[in-house]
Amino acid sequence: MHPMLNIAIRAIRKGGNIIVQNYDTQKFIKEDFEKKQHFIKKVMYKTYQVMSEIIYKYYPSHIIIKKNTNYIVNEKKILWILNELDGKKNFIKNFPHFCISIAVIIKKNTEISVIYDPIKNDLFTSVRGQGSQLNGYRTRCNNMNTLSDMIISTNLPCQETQSQSYFEIYKKLTLSGISFRYTGSTLLDLAYVSSGKIDCLILNYNLLNATNFIAGQLQARESGCLTSNFQEKSINFFLNLTSSPKFIKLITEKIR
Repeated sequence: MHPMLNIAIRAIRKGGNIIVQNYDTQKFIKEDFEKKQHFIKKVMYKTYQVMSEIIYKYYPSHIIIKKNTNYIVNEKKILWILNELDGKKNFIKNFPHFCISIAVIIKKNTEISVIYDPIKNDLFTSVRGQGSQLNGYRTRCNNMNTLSDMIISTNLPCQETQSQSYFEIYKKLTLSGISFRYTGSTLLDLAYVSSGKIDCLILNYNLLNATNFIAGQLQARESGCLTSNFQEKSINFFLNLTSSPKFIKLITEKIR
């Protein structure tokens, strides 16, 4: 096992313990949204601190940043990106579908990815050039030749200028036998696509480029997924599709 992957797994499991310990605690907070938000911020801060301490213990010269942090990649420095909770709204509502992640960037390349679902105890890992795994078993994305009975996860904003186009896409794909899911955790969706639990992920074009999902992108690539952009410039309409090459071809033809 890659030594940095071993430390990433150790750190993310410690972080997962913090999330799980506090998952049921918030039930005892009165139905005050602001109090819950403050509580969750404290949980996320503690999770980040616990993971950082473990990483710095073994790699004190490396750089660690949070998700959504602007950064300039330094080829001489190894960068760790921590996403301490993806699916915050699910966590607030006690809906057990969220995750935490760690991505390691070396010389501008994402070399290591770890995504952990602390509720289900599912550990998704990947190393560049060595494939993706779920709980130690190699994973591959689904390679289907039909749209029927497939599952697509999505996270698309309904802006007024684009809503009609989105509705048309949903209609066409639903009539083809496809089922849609909106899970509330895009990062976990990427892990699910890489392990064949979901067949495709459709996102807003700009969303996938965020630092939040760098770990998920490596998972998808190493499992055989292709990430493709679909655009219609006349209505400022851009989509990002992640799935097997065959499935993306089928979906793109159907949408057009």
